[in-house]
Amino acid sequence: MTRSLVLGSLFALGCAAHARPAVALYESGDYAGAARAADHALAAHPGDEALWQMRIRAALALGDGDGVARTYAAYRAQIGQDDRELLRDLAIATLGQALAAPSVKLKITAIEAVEEAELQPLAEQVAQRMADDDDRVIAAAAVAVLNGYPRAPQAAGDMLHSEDAEARRIAVEGIARKVGKLAASDLEAAANDPDPRVRRAALRWLGQLKDPGAVALARERLADPDDAVRAAAGSALARIGQGDLAALGRRALGDRALAVRLAGVELLAAARDRAALAQLADDPDPVVASEAAIAAGGGAPAARAIERAAHAASWEVRAGAANLAVRALGKDAARAVARPLGADPEPAVRLAAARVLGHSGDRPAAIAIAAAVLASPHASRALQLEAAVDLATQGDPRGARALDALVRDPDHGAPVRSAAAAAHRAARCITPGLVAALADGNGPVRVAAAAALAVLTRH
Repeated sequence: MTRSLVLGSLFALGCAAHARPAVALYESGDYAGAARAADHALAAHPGDEALWQMRIRAALALGDGDGVARTYAAYRAQIGQDDRELLRDLAIATLGQALAAPSVKLKITAIEAVEEAELQPLAEQVAQRMADDDDRVIAAAAVAVLNGYPRAPQAAGDMLHSEDAEARRIAVEGIARKVGKLAASDLEAAANDPDPRVRRAALRWLGQLKDPGAVALARERLADPDDAVRAAAGSALARIGQGDLAALGRRALGDRALAVRLAGVELLAAARDRAALAQLADDPDPVVASEAAIAAGGGAPAARAIERAAHAASWEVRAGAANLAVRALGKDAARAVARPLGADPEPAVRLAAARVLGHSGDRPAAIAIAAAVLASPHASRALQLEAAVDLATQGDPRGARALDALVRDPDHGAPVRSAAAAAHRAARCITPGLVAALADGNGPVRVAAAAALAVLTRH
């Protein structure tokens, strides 16, 4: 924890007199003494926010996650709301440490969090990472400060030619996002990159930017050996909207990969070939049939396709039926599809149905299904996390409680705790457990928690 952040936050409050003994002990490195001093002073001055903040910082410095959670919960109860300034300060300190860590993964995660949450106090530290010895970190840093540091455009451009494919992908994504159409020539070159991840990213952005100069190379990439690249090429052609889109669509529909066939539906929709789309509404693949029927205008063909998908042998297709139902049928009819899927034997299908029900107005049913998945011993941790997020976004307190438990329980393992920290962002909630995760013994968990807090306390 950086000391300047500690003192700056505490004394700016103007009520730090009672906290000074604890601050002095903290500054001397006696974190346990600082915690005891803060506890003693809080007994006499329970409303002093600086004391609460000092106690939380001391627990954090001690690595006492339970102490952080307990103290933050009591502090929040005392003031009646989250202390967003304190949490942002703690997130900045944690991310600042990650930027100096030896781990490439931690540095990149921290850089991305700084960029997303617009953490200006860390901008200079991010810029310094353009001198890192790993090209992936250099690319991430250059993209993050692309519009604010003179050296960044050159560094990002250099990373387009890195020997590391992931560094090239990061540079392609970032340059396209921040430079836009002015980067078209670089993106066109990247669409011929030897690595499929880079080609896929370049084609996706060329489509979003509707670059007419990319039509020929996207047509070529419809024969790419990588399924995802072929799908990106088809989608890009549909977005650009030039050429014989109907013929390209028919070509894509003959592909073995579902993603490419779905891009073929996009191409027919871009060509406004209603007749071909109507024929596809009876395609053997219920997912293709559903998307084609939706593109053709919905109605009875869409209802038939969704009904087929809802009764498919594959649970992934049944979940897809739920996901497509509102778009295909409207809210009222989608509820009729979702209700039986809410009793599906596969938890993922039940969750998909619950989201449809919640979105279409049946909040009690959505909450009941998500709560059952959360409590199910047959649901994976990942699905339990999704269920907790769904409950939290529906305003059910069981969701936040589950996220709090999942992020702080060491028995779940670091990957689950890290995912639980990140899930707080989707749930749009801050729990004491998320704050406590800043003291987790695992670096990725700490950084995931800091990244979530940085976003949740933005503006």
